[in-house]
Amino acid sequence: MYSYNNESIAEMNIFESIASMTRIVEDAFRVFNELVDNFDREDIDFTKLYNKIYEPKTRVEEHKIMLMEYLARLGEAIDYKQYYVSLTLSLERLVQLLDGASYRIMLLKKNYKTVNKIVNEYLKQMKDVINEQFKNFTSGLKTIAKEPRKTISFINEISKLENKADEIYREATFNLYTKFSNDILLLMMLRDILDFVEDTSDLLRKIGEELRYLALNRTSTI
Repeated sequence: MYSYNNESIAEMNIFESIASMTRIVEDAFRVFNELVDNFDREDIDFTKLYNKIYEPKTRVEEHKIMLMEYLARLGEAIDYKQYYVSLTLSLERLVQLLDGASYRIMLLKKNYKTVNKIVNEYLKQMKDVINEQFKNFTSGLKTIAKEPRKTISFINEISKLENKADEIYREATFNLYTKFSNDILLLMMLRDILDFVEDTSDLLRKIGEELRYLALNRTSTI
């Protein structure tokens, strides 16, 4: 539960709705994590695993619509409305990116039962980074009401982690082109997966910066 100091009822409702969306996004992360964690197994039904993402994807889309309708009804009566809108749309986009990466992992495993272990290692590294970024975002969201300076600290970590994701992505891309240049289909599928995960990291940084702005505006009121 999120607590607030001197917040309007509308702002409280907005943050609670964003928090609810964030919890749904966590469910999408769990599906993606399960796919990556089982990537090197041949006895797993990856289609069945992937299908688990439909529920959180549908729920986050429905939640987005409700929150956008609420924001529209508020009109210009609330400050920083554009940031709330952006956060809402970005959270939906986050699930879409996780879905895109998960779908391609499922396709890859249907067409290639065994893939070089180096691919698995890079995927796990990237997975760990975006999970840590998301963890920092949720922590920042929880502290923004009473401790916005803590939120800013969490956001700084998201930016550092995005730089780490960039490094892993560049190294992974180079190695994939080196090792799989003779199999264009496999190379394209692997590159697609890495691109989706890299885009997820970039989006988490963007979401973090949106939250940073809201936190900065609160530091002067406490």
